[in-house]
Amino acid sequence: MQPYLQLNSHYIGKSHLDKEKPCEDYSLSYGDNSLSAAVISDGHGDGNCFRSAAGAKFACEICLSLLRQFQGINSHITDIRTCDFEENVRSLEREIAAKWKKKVLSDAASNPFSPEELEQASEEIRAQYRNGQNIERAYGCTLIAAMVTRNYFLCLQIGDGKCVAAYPGGIFVEPVPPDENCIGNRSTSLCNRDAEKSFRHYFSSILPLAAFVSSDGVEESFDCAGLYHFFYSITYWFRQEGAECALKKLTELLPKISEGGSGDDVSVSVILSQEGELSAPKQPLGQVYQKVNAIAGNLEMIDSLISRENDKIQEKIKFIENAESELDTLRKTIAEKEKSYYAACDECDDLKVSVSELQKKREAAADQMKKAEAYKKTAERFWFNEYAKLGIIGLSKSDTEEISASPADNPPQNTSDAPVKTVFASDDNPSDDDAATVIIVK
Repeated sequence: MQPYLQLNSHYIGKSHLDKEKPCEDYSLSYGDNSLSAAVISDGHGDGNCFRSAAGAKFACEICLSLLRQFQGINSHITDIRTCDFEENVRSLEREIAAKWKKKVLSDAASNPFSPEELEQASEEIRAQYRNGQNIERAYGCTLIAAMVTRNYFLCLQIGDGKCVAAYPGGIFVEPVPPDENCIGNRSTSLCNRDAEKSFRHYFSSILPLAAFVSSDGVEESFDCAGLYHFFYSITYWFRQEGAECALKKLTELLPKISEGGSGDDVSVSVILSQEGELSAPKQPLGQVYQKVNAIAGNLEMIDSLISRENDKIQEKIKFIENAESELDTLRKTIAEKEKSYYAACDECDDLKVSVSELQKKREAAADQMKKAEAYKKTAERFWFNEYAKLGIIGLSKSDTEEISASPADNPPQNTSDAPVKTVFASDDNPSDDDAATVIIVK
C-alpha cells in the first residue's frame, strides 16, 4: 500500500473566461511506494508572457520528473542529517531552472512566435523577441512542489502561491520561507535570469500527514484560516468518500472559488498520508498575531479617542468656568436692571397718577377759561362803550382792534394832547348792572 494518496486539479479563472484567455495554471501529482509528490505552476498573465500556459505545463512536467529522479539518486539516504542535503536540493533547483529554460527555448525554436502572439507584447519586448533575446520570458511562470518519501519531506518554491504542511493535532504551517520580492503583482519567476537563485525550500526528516500546494488564485480567495480549512476539507473528502469523489468535489469547487474570490486561474495539488488522523486546523499563530495586533490597534485607537475627548472636556470645563463668571456678571447686571426697571415702573405709575390729577385740574381750568373768555367779552363790550362815552383814549392797538371788531360803536378819538391813563379802582368782576369807579389822569 502506498503510504500517501495524491490528487490535483486546476481550472480557468473567471477573469480569463471573461477575456477569452486560456488557463495559465497547471498541476500534477504522483505517488508510488517510495515517494509522493504534488506540483503546481502559475503562468504569468502579463501580455509579454503570452506562452505562460505552456511554460506552466513544462514546469510541472520537468519538476515532477526531476523529483522522481532526485529520490532515485538519494534513496540510499536514511537520515538527511548525515549528508549535505542542502547542496543536493540546490543542485535540484539548478537543474529544474536549466531544463525548463532549455525546454522553452526548444519549443520557441520549433514553434516560432506568431504575429498575433507578438502583438500582445509591449513594443520593447516585441523587439527583443524578434531579435531572439529574452525568449524565455514569453513562457514565464511560478513553481511550487512538495515531496514526501519514507525518510524526508521536501518542498521548494519560486514565485508566489502557497505551500502548506499539516501535522497531527491540527497543526498547519507554511514551511517555505517567504519571498520579499513577491509584492502585489510582482513575482519571481522561472523566466528570470539566475532563476535558480530565487528558489526557496524546506526539508525535514519529520514527515507531515498532508501537504498542499496552490496558486495565488486560490490563496487570494481566502484568509489564512479559511485557506487551511479548505485544504482540510479536501482531506476529509479523501478520507470519507475516497479519492475519486474528493477529486470530483475539488474540480467542481475550484471555479466557484475563482468566481467568488480572486477571479484568477486556480490550481491545487495534495498529498495525504494514509496513516494517522488529520484534525481540523487550529487557529494559525499568524492569525493570532493579527488578532492581537488588531486588538492592540483598537486599544490604541480608543486611547487616542479618549485622550482627544478628554482634551475636549478640558476645553468645555474652561468654557463653562468662563461662562459661569460671565453669567454671574450678567445676573448682577440683570438684578440692577430689574431694580431700576421696577423703580422706573413705580415712578411711571406715580407720574401717571400725577398726570391724571393734573388732567382733572386742566379740565376744571379749561371750564373756568371758557367762562372767563365769555365774561371778558361781556366786560369789554361794557367798558369800551363806557370809554367811548367818556372819551377815554390810550387803548392798545390790539384792544382797539378788538373793540372795532366788537358789535359796539367805536368810541370817539381824544383830541387832547395830554396823556390819559385809565385806572380801575376795583378788580371785582363788573357786570352790566355794576358801576365802576374810574379815575382819569391827564
